[in-house]
Amino acid sequence: MKWSFAQFGLLIICVFHVVQAVVGFIAEPSFATGPDAPTVQILGMDYNGWHAVAGLALFAPGLVFAMRKSWSVLYLLVAGVGGALPGVWAFFSKQVAYIFAFPNNITDAIVHIATGAVMIAVAAIQIRLDGGFRNSMADLRKA
Repeated sequence: MKWSFAQFGLLIICVFHVVQAVVGFIAEPSFATGPDAPTVQILGMDYNGWHAVAGLALFAPGLVFAMRKSWSVLYLLVAGVGGALPGVWAFFSKQVAYIFAFPNNITDAIVHIATGAVMIAVAAIQIRLDGGFRNSMADLRKA
């Protein structure tokens, strides 16, 4: 089976972010909460145990969703929005979702929104290559 642009894109994005989450957890495994919770910055993101678990929860499933083009496109769209929303919140707060301490909130916001935008762009490119959303979902009808 030939992999699509969306599948390769999702695989690369997810491997990168899973590795980043693991490195972030190793560097700061604390599950402390509040504005003084310890964090360490890894490639622009403030990490501690909570952020690492959230990163793994968002990106590890993408490794499975990369197995089919339709799943990849859907995952990229949903996870792109889901990953960008905390970025919007981070522009206005150093403590997102009342758990995640983001002392470098502006940098975190930019990385979250940029990652979400890249994910949505990869999905949009695949949809365009396929000639529409319905065609991107064609392998769902074959199942």
